[in-house]
Amino acid sequence: MRISLALLLLTTACDAETGLTLSPGWKADVIAQWRDAMPDMIVLSPDGKSLFITNENRTNMLAPSLTRIDLASGARQTLLYGLDRADGLKMDSKGNLWLGEEVADGLIYNISRPDTLPAEQRFDRDRLVSSHGSIEAVGQAGHMAHEGMAFSADGKWLYLADEWKEGCLFRLSLERLQLEVLHAKKGWLAVSTPNEARLKAEILHGRYFNRLEDMERLPDGRILLAETGTGTIWILDDRGEHPSVTPYFSHAGLHHPDNLEWDTKRGALWISDDDSPSLLWLLKEGKLTKVASHRFGEITGVESAADGRVWINIQHNSLGPELMLELTGAEAQ
Repeated sequence: MRISLALLLLTTACDAETGLTLSPGWKADVIAQWRDAMPDMIVLSPDGKSLFITNENRTNMLAPSLTRIDLASGARQTLLYGLDRADGLKMDSKGNLWLGEEVADGLIYNISRPDTLPAEQRFDRDRLVSSHGSIEAVGQAGHMAHEGMAFSADGKWLYLADEWKEGCLFRLSLERLQLEVLHAKKGWLAVSTPNEARLKAEILHGRYFNRLEDMERLPDGRILLAETGTGTIWILDDRGEHPSVTPYFSHAGLHHPDNLEWDTKRGALWISDDDSPSLLWLLKEGKLTKVASHRFGEITGVESAADGRVWINIQHNSLGPELMLELTGAEAQ
């Protein structure tokens, strides 16, 4: 049974147990709670029945890397162990999960049919050996700090970001499995050795960013990029002959944009802000509204559904267990 954290309030209030402060008109319910699991990115299954969550633990065959939660029953299964700081998570149009590791030599993994994947699988990233045939490391996607990723609207490209102070923007052809890096003037340049992606990007003079975090595709096909080092959200337009990256949004109150999520029902963008306190913003028609904050943990992994529900995780909660929360607003009741 879900535990109500906050009723629809007339004034902003902080829940003493979780430390979450909600703005008026919002409520939150606990979906899951656990310790030392480091819940991060969230993806809703195509049928809307379950959530997939990456777990940002260091390499450990006993620490979870990917979790699945059944929304009807609340049952939680650890699907995968053994990855190194599993972070980035997106689902392609065929229902396959793509998962990235946020470490300097991080890999991208493709998990086909995650809805049927048995629990308790292992991946030995040193030998690149999996306990299940549906889990595959995609070395062609490059060795780098993988957090941000997004698919093109036509499904031909997977965009990737190196989450580093001099990280570059990449794209992977899903047909040819060819990695390319973005050059400010020359466009996309082929990366000949993906296992040296960061070095090759420097040699090719790829365009630097200051720690790109999450990415999100807009309904028109353009890709948003959260640059936490500058507090800027950029927009990539790769629909024409030459790609362009231009500023999309910045605000004095937005300090470290982290996770991005386009909310179809509200026609707005969710932004988590890895600041102190950690913040959750909603951006609509150029107006930035604070929805929630947490002084004792980090808000991560925003995901939304067509019916208006929104899910977030609370990492590093010094008040108690780590949490997954479901948010609903008054307009979604």
